[in-house]
Amino acid sequence: MLWLKLAEPALLLAGLLLVLIGTWRYGRRKKDWLALPRIVFNRAKDLTLQEYRWLRYGGMLLFAGVLVRIASLTFYPI
Repeated sequence: MLWLKLAEPALLLAGLLLVLIGTWRYGRRKKDWLALPRIVFNRAKDLTLQEYRWLRYGGMLLFAGVLVRIASLTFYPI
């Protein structure tokens, strides 16, 4: 149970950090600092492979954090 409580915030923070890094890299390259809404709504068609990887891995970690939260609440309800 303790590892679930530690894994959840770690996954969520790591995922958020990776998404922010990918968005920052895109914004720095394009000089467009409103990149996050454009990326979220699929308006950014010119992502480089590295930017795409940062965003994709960040999204996967965020999703894993949500799954850990669901598992934690399912198996160890408060």
